[in-house]
Amino acid sequence: MRDRWQESLDPRGQPAPPVRWIPAATGRDEAELARWRAAVGPVRMRNATAIGTPNLPLTVAVWNAQVGAGAIRALWNRIAPDAGAEAVPTVLLLQEVFSSGPDLPEVAAGSAWASRITGTSRGEDRTDIVSFAREASLSLLYVPSMRNGGPDGGPPEDRGNAILANVPLSSACAMELPFERQRRVAVAAEVDIGGRRVALCSVHLENRAPWGRAWRTLGSGRRRQMAGLLGVFPDCSEADAFALGGDLNTWVRGRREGAYTLARTGFPQPEHPDPRPTHHFEIGGWLRQADYLMFRLPPGWRGDYRTLDTTFGSDHYPLVGGIRKTAR
Repeated sequence: MRDRWQESLDPRGQPAPPVRWIPAATGRDEAELARWRAAVGPVRMRNATAIGTPNLPLTVAVWNAQVGAGAIRALWNRIAPDAGAEAVPTVLLLQEVFSSGPDLPEVAAGSAWASRITGTSRGEDRTDIVSFAREASLSLLYVPSMRNGGPDGGPPEDRGNAILANVPLSSACAMELPFERQRRVAVAAEVDIGGRRVALCSVHLENRAPWGRAWRTLGSGRRRQMAGLLGVFPDCSEADAFALGGDLNTWVRGRREGAYTLARTGFPQPEHPDPRPTHHFEIGGWLRQADYLMFRLPPGWRGDYRTLDTTFGSDHYPLVGGIRKTAR
């Protein structure tokens, strides 16, 4: 019998196709990872009906939704207005989304959890990602990384990364990253665009190291996590094109930090990324560069993005761009 964290359920709580778990961490991390796994619920999956025959351009967006503070519905309506069968295929790579409900296990002795984040979006009800995907009839892959609050009397929730799309998702996989302070799980899935497969990955790196290894907050911990991810993605997929997006938490040196420079060796597009900052720093409201979207594409395809001018209630600005054919 699978542990709860390895199960896959659909929005109704019924069994869904399993994801492929690909270890990106080392054996020395196993004991800590096991404590965090024990408190999270299952993977949640849903597939939407295909919108005709999806072709380029493909819209790709990246956003940290701050565990309920971000208005996901408003962002989705902004980047993917409903156009029926003529809708542009759209994929949203999300970090810090949450799921709630009876499928989460009891918090047992010896398990680990994160402090509760209870953001409330402006103009929308605080909606977990599974409910939103069902109500909006979208495809979803959600893999929790950590429990959102322990036995504090609050509602049972976990939080993690997700991929949301208006086209079917396939080849779903989850990659546990090397452990620094909290469990982090990157998620990846493929979409079929014009008969070619595009693999997309959503990742969220550690914001700081434990106090006993505080120097790793300056970047070496995040570089270790990125190295672990790049050791399995995109080599785990036989897709034709690849996108990697997420919150890399590069709060010290921005694009000069090792996690980002390492990722760019494998994902060289866009050649000139949008230089605007993407995150309000936790202290003083300073702006910093934290969120990124990058691509590895075949000849004749181009990837780019821009930073939107509103946060939709989160503390992060969304990145919206995608993949298109190059002009001849």
